[in-house]
Amino acid sequence: MTRPRAILDTSALISLYNLQSIEHLSLMYEEVRIPREVEREFLDKVSEDEKTRRFAFIAKFYDINQSWFVPCLDYGSDLIEIYLASDGMDRGEAEVLAQNQSLDNLYEVIIDESIARGVAQSKSFKVHGVLYLLAVLSIRFQKIDYNASVDYLIKEQNFRLKSKVVNQVYEKVRKEILG
Repeated sequence: MTRPRAILDTSALISLYNLQSIEHLSLMYEEVRIPREVEREFLDKVSEDEKTRRFAFIAKFYDINQSWFVPCLDYGSDLIEIYLASDGMDRGEAEVLAQNQSLDNLYEVIIDESIARGVAQSKSFKVHGVLYLLAVLSIRFQKIDYNASVDYLIKEQNFRLKSKVVNQVYEKVRKEILG
């Protein structure tokens, strides 16, 4: 079976970076694309020291993993502007959706923000969030501890997650994988 391909939004990139788990995406996906605006947001609103660390990390990660982890540049600014017209959507999310649309909806979009998820679902895009990634990495690949990772995101990144949702995502993925 061919592995799917994905396009990450900023929250997923930051979460996986902080959990030191970006490299595990190669187990799940044949290719992972990162829009330029997502890169910019990844480097934004952090201290200069952290910006330097993140820049060095992402540059090296692209270089080492260029066979599957790539920047995405295959969309027009007019398509981004259409998505930005959705009230509350930021530029990174708009670029994720524009990238997928320009590539004939062949990618999973990894987005947590509800407005962008709603737009993606209305266009029949395959959408997942960080919790889905963590559940798969825990259940299928045994690469992380799901609950410890979720606790970290809640405490360190101020993720607002309801325990009911955390448990629902885990159980849904567990049933998909284990039957």
